[in-house]
Amino acid sequence: MAEPLSPERFAQRLRDAGLDPRHDPERFEELRQGTRFLDRLKASVRKPRGGQPRDRAVEPAHIFVHPRG
Repeated sequence: MAEPLSPERFAQRLRDAGLDPRHDPERFEELRQGTRFLDRLKASVRKPRGGQPRDRAVEPAHIFVHPRG
């Protein structure tokens, strides 16, 4: 299992995302500890063939069929 991001690096990532890392110290540490699983998550996501990014339309969450009736 990988090591979590350092507190400084994680705080910077939060600031880059527009979040305040000082808001809740307990939550900060809980989320920081979860970063150790990011590499495993990234490896488990299917990759497209040929190295090209998949089109957004192939994601089932982006498909909406309006019921007609």
